[in-house]
Amino acid sequence: MSSIAASENRAQNFVNNILVSSNGEHILGSEGAIYEVEQNEDITDEDQYEEDDEFYDEPHLDDDDDEALMQNSATNDTNSVPDTTTSAHPDYDLHPLLLDDINDIFTQVPPEELAGASYQIDTENPRLLRIIFQFFTDFIEGETACQWQICNKTLLTCHILVHSKCYLEEKVIVEHVFQTCSCHPAYACKVPFIERLVRDFFEKAAITMEKLTYSRAALNSKLRLNLEIIPKIKQESYRELLGDAVDETLLNDSVANEILDNEKRIARKLELIKAPRIQPLDVDQHYDLLDEKHLPSLYHGHFVQFCKYIIYRLKNLNTLCVMCGKRTIDRDTKKALKPMICSDYECFSNAMDSKFRNDPLPPSIFSIEIADFLLLLVSAAIRSGRHALILDPYPKLINPYNTSTTLIDEHGDKDANVVILRQIVDDIMRMKSITQYEAVKISLRSMLELKHPWAFSFFHWLMGTNRYHFSRIPTEHQLTQVHTEHQYFIKHEDLTKHVNFKNLRAQVGSIFAFHGSPQENWHSILRSGLQIGKGGYLLNGAAYGAGIYVSPSFEFSASYVWSRAMYRSNPNTSTYDPEEKIQPLDQQNWSCIALCEIINSPEVYKKHSTDIWTIQDPNLICTRFIFFYPSGLHSLHFRVDSEEIATSIRKLIHTLNNTAC
Repeated sequence: MSSIAASENRAQNFVNNILVSSNGEHILGSEGAIYEVEQNEDITDEDQYEEDDEFYDEPHLDDDDDEALMQNSATNDTNSVPDTTTSAHPDYDLHPLLLDDINDIFTQVPPEELAGASYQIDTENPRLLRIIFQFFTDFIEGETACQWQICNKTLLTCHILVHSKCYLEEKVIVEHVFQTCSCHPAYACKVPFIERLVRDFFEKAAITMEKLTYSRAALNSKLRLNLEIIPKIKQESYRELLGDAVDETLLNDSVANEILDNEKRIARKLELIKAPRIQPLDVDQHYDLLDEKHLPSLYHGHFVQFCKYIIYRLKNLNTLCVMCGKRTIDRDTKKALKPMICSDYECFSNAMDSKFRNDPLPPSIFSIEIADFLLLLVSAAIRSGRHALILDPYPKLINPYNTSTTLIDEHGDKDANVVILRQIVDDIMRMKSITQYEAVKISLRSMLELKHPWAFSFFHWLMGTNRYHFSRIPTEHQLTQVHTEHQYFIKHEDLTKHVNFKNLRAQVGSIFAFHGSPQENWHSILRSGLQIGKGGYLLNGAAYGAGIYVSPSFEFSASYVWSRAMYRSNPNTSTYDPEEKIQPLDQQNWSCIALCEIINSPEVYKKHSTDIWTIQDPNLICTRFIFFYPSGLHSLHFRVDSEEIATSIRKLIHTLNNTAC
């Protein structure tokens, strides 16, 4: 079934669910319930849950919220949105602009994009009108749905409350954004990250009644003539302009004249009544919240504007900044690794602080839980005597108060730069922990800048350039054999590499091996991947030539962490004490071991001995796990070259791909 045909069928299903009463008034089903529209039936369970990338978790509504939603759906007096020939409910006294906005929802939003809409007087506050929108979600890819914690097999429902008589003169309230998902144990599920997008739209768009009125007047000559746009003394000269035929050249000249006459208010009103230009079909329209000019037009009302914006965001979840909607990757890029934040400092600062407030962001977008970990890695590279070689990528610090000015980058004097970078890192480390910081009285940005004037710029670079999608492994899924609670799962390195690796693995299978390296190398490893010519092995002599050196033996790989003070060969002695409470950024003798997945082909790797393997192609090895030891590591007789162990690791990867979003 084609996507167009599927969309038409979905729209027709919704229409077929509408019942027509004896007096011709459109109503929805019994007791005001909103019918759920089935989405693309061509999606099978096998397609949805295919191996690594198609499973998702969904958040639960609390019992009280679940009951409230069910009660609202069952008891409120719900009416379908009337078409342009059907009058509003006789008992509803609505503001005329509100009624026009409701009517335009079905006439201006294509049925293949909007599953349905309805309105009802709120039972708790009769002055409020509840507008209910239902959006399709089946076009959202499985992995993206996982990251945003939304089910792409059922509709997204939004409950919006507006004042029935005052409309936009009162605040628009986003009451509920949820899904009723039959494939999940909970009947109703919150969708907190999508709710944030909905809430941001109504708060940041800040549409006024005046702006809505004049924007609608662009397509309504009667409304233009009745508006007090022009003072009476000028009305006669503007009669032609405000009539049926709007001459854009004349309008532009009039706007310029009013600006010259210092009548900016009149000029602004004239700008609003400009008729919309016809956009070429091949133009990819972009919407964001940075500027009102970047929003969908208001010519057909605020609700049509809202529908177009949210549909656009749902179709581009991972290509737009979560905070403002600005495009974060090139249009030709097929898919982004994870939700992203744009380069704007305000967006980044707000994203940081949102993690410490009740203001949710998708977990993979900012990874505040790994902020301390990334700081330790880059700190080791900066403090290394080999910083000019291994500090890759090199820090690029932009002046947050003048973004056209670069404070530090790779083109400067690296010896002078490293002195400043070490001072910045030392000052940040005095915070003891970024992850545990609570921005109650002062924002994280302000706290960082109190430590060092350039600390926020440094942290912005560190977190903003983290393109890996990795997260901390929940306790119930951790590998007990490695004896550390600090375990991280890397879902992706590079997207192209991820796809190619997955295809090769399906053909020939995969094996696993460990990689050990000194502190100073891990910043580069977790930014650029394992590369030939980087890491402790090659620099330590490379006895078997160039290549990426790995071992199926944890014990053997652990010997390459270099700092012998961190390593003990006695398996009964460990420098790592899980009960020892060390502040995250106070850790000095930490160590890391990676567990990697390798394409299982003799052409990919060479076995020089039982414990030493080399890989010649970086694209055929993926880092899957990082095991972090805060106080150094100890010897463990743990090997991963048996099929039993390899199978258990594959199952763990599958589980984490389904949950670590």
